[in-house]
Amino acid sequence: MTTSLTVYEVFTNSLPVIIGGALAIVGGISGQVVVHFLSSRRERNKLLVAKAEAIVKALYAHPQWLSDKYEALIFRNEEHDAPSPLIEARMLQSLYFPELTAEVLAIMVAQQPLIKFIFDQRIARMTSQENWLKTFDRTPYDEAYKTHLSALSNAVQKSVTLAKRHLEV
Repeated sequence: MTTSLTVYEVFTNSLPVIIGGALAIVGGISGQVVVHFLSSRRERNKLLVAKAEAIVKALYAHPQWLSDKYEALIFRNEEHDAPSPLIEARMLQSLYFPELTAEVLAIMVAQQPLIKFIFDQRIARMTSQENWLKTFDRTPYDEAYKTHLSALSNAVQKSVTLAKRHLEV
């Protein structure tokens, strides 16, 4: 005795298999999408933390660069053509941290009197070393340096805050 199944019965019997397969496909795809979203978010946060560390490193290198420039140009009478680490900090800020624009620009503005003092003293020394030695006064540089360090400190603090924010996510 052979029983032949009708189309309706075949469809009814295979419906759970079709639904189960569709759910497995949808679950596999949605799982991959969620994993991709979470891992790309984690990688982005890791990148931003690394870039925040790089910008802080460049900011901390800037006072040493200023000191090297000061010593080389004024006292050793040598050229100092090393690029400022502030260039790297500005590049990182432009690419990754637009919210640091004001702080980095404040450092750039604060460094201008320092650079001017260095070059003015170099010219004065080259013109007449004897007169320069009699009139040399570092006080304007020291006052401008305090402003520079304050701007630097503000930028570093904000960079650290940004890095911590990306670590917490």
